[in-house]
Order: sequence, then C-alpha cells, then structure tokens
Amino acid sequence: MKPPVPIVAIAGRKGGTGKTALCLGLAAHYFRADQRRVLVERRVLVVDLDPQGSASLALGAEATGENLAAVLNGDATPEPAAIACGLLLAGGPALASVANPRPLREALAELLDVVDLVLVDCPPGHPTLDRLAMEAVGRAGAVLVAMEPHRMAIAGAARVLDEARALRPSPRCAGVLGRLDERRGLDRAAPELLAGAFAAQVFSIRQDTALAAALNAGILPPAHGRAAEDLRAVADWLDKDERWKWKPKDPNQ
Repeated sequence: MKPPVPIVAIAGRKGGTGKTALCLGLAAHYFRADQRRVLVERRVLVVDLDPQGSASLALGAEATGENLAAVLNGDATPEPAAIACGLLLAGGPALASVANPRPLREALAELLDVVDLVLVDCPPGHPTLDRLAMEAVGRAGAVLVAMEPHRMAIAGAARVLDEARALRPSPRCAGVLGRLDERRGLDRAAPELLAGAFAAQVFSIRQDTALAAALNAGILPPAHGRAAEDLRAVADWLDKDERWKWKPKDPNQ
C-alpha cells in the first residue's frame, strides 16, 4: 500500500510575503534533485489555490482557476497542466467563489496515485482555502508559514501557526522569512526577533534578484545563488522526516 503523499501547505494571510517564490523554489529544488538521482522517479504537483493565480502565471499557465474550483466543488475531475517541474493545478479568479470545498485529499485523490509530493500555494485573505490546505497536510506533510521580516507580519504569522497546530493530527510547522535584505538593520534583526516570538523552526530566504527575474520570466528558479541555498535548507528540514524519503526504484522490477 502506498504511504500518504506528503502535502506542504505554504500559508500566510497576506500578500507579498514570498509564498509563491517559496512554493516554486521548492518545486524546482525537488525537480533538480530528481534529475541527479536517475533511479528515483518523483513527480511534484503544484496546487495554486490563489484566486490571483500568481504561481500559475509565473509558470506560464492560463490562470482562470475554473477546473480547480470545479474539482473542489465536486463537479469535475482534475485536469493538471504539465510544467517543467511536474504537474500544476492552476489557480485564478474562479476560486474566489468556492465556499464549501470538499477535503483536499479527496479532491486530489486521482492525482495522489501518480505524484510523490504536493506543494500548495495558499491564498492571502481567503481563510476557507487556507484552512482547506492545512487540514490536508496531516502527519505526512508540513505547514510553512511565509512572512515579512517585521513585527506586525510576524504576529499575524503566529496566528496562522496556532491554527495549524490546533488541527488534528497536528502537522510539522515552520516559519519562513521571505525576501530578507541583509543591508537593512530591521531585516538583520528579524530572525532573532522571530526566535523569541514564534514557537517553531524558522528559515530565512534572502533577497535574490536572480530568483525574482526567473519568476518574472516564467522559468524555473535558479539552482545557484543565495535564495537557492536558503531553499535547500528548508528542503533538508522537510527531508528529515522518514516519510519524505523517496526510495530508489528497483531496476529489476
């Protein structure tokens, strides 16, 4: 029996925190790791739950959200688009009207049979879809709470963390400071401030023009640079859980 597919909910209640960059950066990381290990067959599914469709637009996909909205409402089967790092269920404006979605693992059941990891880009300002993703995580995944490096944003992110931890079963959680600019004193102080106010593992993704340029150009985030190095640290933390270990395919099978 196939173990539960890990789902990572990348959450945060406001825009501009770097959720999409974190989601696509991790997707690129796992795709490239797959290329280096030729005996490992791994597919990543990106689920863009954002009515703005930022992840979909960054990947060059049509961002209407119509199929995903219908899937969540129980009116359609998933029709993912093939992308460079796996599969995509595109987001877009149609998601804004989703009020009573069915559980995400149920909605994605067909795709969970053919993928190994699901990365969910959660929407800002839509608690229903945000919670839908966090509820799907369970023990076989994680919630990454994206935030800006200042006090008010950290306080808001802590509330999202509390909501995630109130779920049963409680998922693994971490905070991720996005677009950290080490030239600014407030940004340099943010990790220490966060350590005292945020009861979870904390990561920082440094500002990187190469990452921003890649997302703007609709290509995979780069494998080298400050942001890529920071994203590897997040992936290494995720990989510490044995349920994340991808087993090499037996060449004799």
